[in-house]
Amino acid sequence: MRRASQGDTIVEMVLAFAIFSLAAVGTMTIINNGVATTQRNLETTLVRQQIDTQAELIRYIRDTKSPAWQTLISGAISNPLPLNQSCEQVASISQGFYIKPVIDNADPTNTTFTRQSVTSATYITPATYAKIDYAGGAVQSQGIWIQATRAQQNGAVTAYDFYIHACWDSVGIHIPMTLGTIVRIYD
Repeated sequence: MRRASQGDTIVEMVLAFAIFSLAAVGTMTIINNGVATTQRNLETTLVRQQIDTQAELIRYIRDTKSPAWQTLISGAISNPLPLNQSCEQVASISQGFYIKPVIDNADPTNTTFTRQSVTSATYITPATYAKIDYAGGAVQSQGIWIQATRAQQNGAVTAYDFYIHACWDSVGIHIPMTLGTIVRIYD
């Protein structure tokens, strides 16, 4: 009488291990892609908030007839960078700036705004996402800048367009992320 063998052969074990390994690698890839997508979505949300802050500061300066309005429009150019520019073009920013709030220490309710030019001293490549860094009083632009341009109708300047740009490197992709908006303010 013959005995039936009880157990798996080495070929069956190798095949089972290969199937399990492929399933595990596939699951890890899907999880990593999901985490990277979530990170990019979070960065985009935070950058949109930074862009909205700069847009609201522009509107506030115009609506309150702040003296800073003249400094914002005095540097208006005719050809701003397109909003889908590459981050490499940041070095050639013409008349780029961001708005810096200055709080009066004697009267904290008295806040003024200055047009801070984007230079090599005030612009740095962002470490995580594009933002204006207000920490520690050393206000710096990290991947965000504004360019003002005149909007003409019938040869007369009736409005100004403010191109607000953002550019940063994100997780999981090899090309920089860019985001921007145009704010039109009528004079």
